[in-house]
Amino acid sequence: MKTLSIGFILLFLCGACSNGKDATKVNETAVLADSTASDSLTVLDVPDNLDGTFDDFVYAYASNKQFQLHRTHFPLPYTDGSVRKSVPRSEWVHDALYTEQEFYNMLFDSEADMDYEKNTDVDTVYVAWLFLDKQKTRRYHFHREQGRWMLQNIEEASLKGNPNEDFLKFFHKFCNDSIYQRAHVNSPLKFVTTDPDDDFKVMEAFISVDQWFAFRPSLPKDKMTNICYGQPYSAATRHKVVTFRGIGSGYSNTLFFTRDKDSWRLSAYEDLSN
Repeated sequence: MKTLSIGFILLFLCGACSNGKDATKVNETAVLADSTASDSLTVLDVPDNLDGTFDDFVYAYASNKQFQLHRTHFPLPYTDGSVRKSVPRSEWVHDALYTEQEFYNMLFDSEADMDYEKNTDVDTVYVAWLFLDKQKTRRYHFHREQGRWMLQNIEEASLKGNPNEDFLKFFHKFCNDSIYQRAHVNSPLKFVTTDPDDDFKVMEAFISVDQWFAFRPSLPKDKMTNICYGQPYSAATRHKVVTFRGIGSGYSNTLFFTRDKDSWRLSAYEDLSN
């Protein structure tokens, strides 16, 4: 994870001190804080490079109520299927996105597509919750305008017709049914990890299905995240990559899936945590 600047730490502490005990108090506190937003932000000296990458921005956005209000377009368009509404500033409840979890996930169609995560030129990013049990998604649309990231709208929709629909149905069952999971893991399974004697080197090996169950990461059950930096998705792809990234830690796991005819299988597992 990236090193946080002193300015961001102060910004985070300011938000942590103002946590309310219920939704109503959170809203009232946020509105009052926003009334002096410009003065407070000047005093806190928000880093000039906060908008340089989306990752730097989103942690500040999710962690601090005042900053979140400052970087959300109000009234905020909110679409749920065919229902459209606008959320005024007075009704907005602070949203921590995925930062209260131990890790977050991302989906890719190939290992090469993972480079999209490092693209500093991207100006549109979608942060999504994927509700695997309900086959729905909630997507937050962020756009960088005049050099500043802003939340533009939120959209809830069915995953039906989504290019990831087929894989996500499989992945939900894979995560929740151990018998099904065992039947959909290559044996032996390719395993890549850091060399215990040299953190700058990786080693490859093959492990049994039983060893997979011993070493596997905590798998999402009913919901997971996805961050789209512009990576393409295709319903016809025969490969899927699911990454696990730690929040404030060096946790890093990656699962590689391959579709054989009509069945997905876990073909490789990578643990590069440090």
